[in-house]
Amino acid sequence: MGVRFGILGPLLVLADGRAVDPGSRKQQILLAALLCHPNTRVSADALVEALWEDAPPRTARKNLQVYVCALRRLLGGGPGERISHQCGGYVFRAAAAELDALCFEQRVRAGAPAEALELWRGPAALEGFRHVPLIAGAVQRLERRRLGVLEDWVEAELAAGGGPAVIDRVTEAVQHHPLRERLRMLQMTALGQAGRRSEALAVYDELRQSLAQELGLPPSPALARCYQSLLAGAAPARPRPPAAPPTARRALPPSLLPWDPPNFTGRTVPARELTEALIGAGTRLAVVTGPLGTGKTAFAVHLAHQLGEQFPDGRFFVRLRGEDGRLRPLEDVVAQLLPGTGASADPRRAWQLWLAGHRALVVVDDARRESEVRPLLPEAGESAVLVTARPRLIGLEGAYRLWLAAFSTAEAVAYLGRVIGPDRVAADPGSAERIVLAAGSLPLGVRLVAERLAFLSHVPLREYAARLADAGALLDELCGSDLAIRTRLAESIGELPAPAYWAVLRLGLLSQPAFTLHQAAAVLGTEPGAAVRVLESLLEASLLTVPGVEGQADTVRYEMPALPYAYVRELAARTDEHAPVPLLGPAA
Repeated sequence: MGVRFGILGPLLVLADGRAVDPGSRKQQILLAALLCHPNTRVSADALVEALWEDAPPRTARKNLQVYVCALRRLLGGGPGERISHQCGGYVFRAAAAELDALCFEQRVRAGAPAEALELWRGPAALEGFRHVPLIAGAVQRLERRRLGVLEDWVEAELAAGGGPAVIDRVTEAVQHHPLRERLRMLQMTALGQAGRRSEALAVYDELRQSLAQELGLPPSPALARCYQSLLAGAAPARPRPPAAPPTARRALPPSLLPWDPPNFTGRTVPARELTEALIGAGTRLAVVTGPLGTGKTAFAVHLAHQLGEQFPDGRFFVRLRGEDGRLRPLEDVVAQLLPGTGASADPRRAWQLWLAGHRALVVVDDARRESEVRPLLPEAGESAVLVTARPRLIGLEGAYRLWLAAFSTAEAVAYLGRVIGPDRVAADPGSAERIVLAAGSLPLGVRLVAERLAFLSHVPLREYAARLADAGALLDELCGSDLAIRTRLAESIGELPAPAYWAVLRLGLLSQPAFTLHQAAAVLGTEPGAAVRVLESLLEASLLTVPGVEGQADTVRYEMPALPYAYVRELAARTDEHAPVPLLGPAA
């Protein structure tokens, strides 16, 4: 049976050319969510949230399995063919000939934008499913992509003198995006080429009034020049993306980044991969995740410094949280990025318009939820956003994801040598290695021990390695009188839901930071099926890692990074080890 799927419009399933009923509403939501992320693992937790929002039943996981089985029967193929289970989630496998969204991208890459646009069966993707956050983000990404392709195609047609032929297409798009300046300039140019000068001038007046009323902004200089050329009776020049809203029209410094971290070491492979994604593949959104202490912020800032020439309109850095750890208001964040938006009725929109007309790199630091990032993302253009976060932020659609692990032992020892001196390390390399391993090879831990050793220049490395061998004293030795590290550790654990929080405390009772599922289930006092769900939530929060190759949940080894493990060991010592872990379910 030849099955094809459509999401560029209403949800569509065709079997041998005939429409097929996808089943119940829940089954349709599941299918739509999987089709939005073809050939990509979608976690079971994300699918449960999509199906039941904030009120999943106790049997949600089993119900999800029932819906997946029903889709497999409907679409044909065994469990490992069309829909496969992978690492706590599901992957929907489809080729470009089977899914219109993949075919759209294939045609665009092949230089056939007009043919790609013909695949759309309506003004919006997946009509009727936009209320589901997991689907809504993907739909917005598809529609932004469609709009960008349309604008590029119209611009090429106008350059060839084809204005009259594209007027209807552009006018239809303008109805859905009335404030998009590039689209309006294309509309004005097309009308001007068709000899409809008065209508082109009216387009400018309408946009000018709308921008003033809704955003408190005048049109961009590019639009103003287009308007002036029409007034003078000259043919408008070939359109270009608008430069910026007037609030941003200022001499921007080339960089608003913190200092490039001193003694930055290693990270050659992840830096090369992320550079290739941002520059080579044109990725507009990248997310760097990893446990507390892996140096995500330092890595992002360092890379942003290296990419200066690639983003000539500026490189920006903004922390989403204040000194107290609380989320900053969006207006404050935007005002830092783009001073002058305070007078705008919609600062977020002003920022997005600025990004659309520039090529800038924005580092957004310490995101905890997808909703904190979305208002800062560009809707179009060539700017890029680089996010650092402990959680995986799987709801950010289309993002390139980079997991930043701990240093290799060689990188950690090299960093130690940069701070305390290579001769001191060379004199006792074995002790140097034990020191960095005691800190878990985490960049934060290695930096702390390096700075402390630089101060304690009289202490032999062998003696200091012996101090760190006492896991109970690790945090005291690393932090000294500085409470900031413990505060950050407390925040990272304290923000967890109650079941995950209590599970972390129980895992602190284990004698080693690496453990199996069955060891975790034993200390949690529950059966493996319930334990694995909590462990996966801790993986999502980057409080656990799974070193080595992938495998079944009951065969992999989980590991807690050194600093969180040392901290929860302290907490576990003060916790009643017989207290039940809430909401995990009964013990087997």
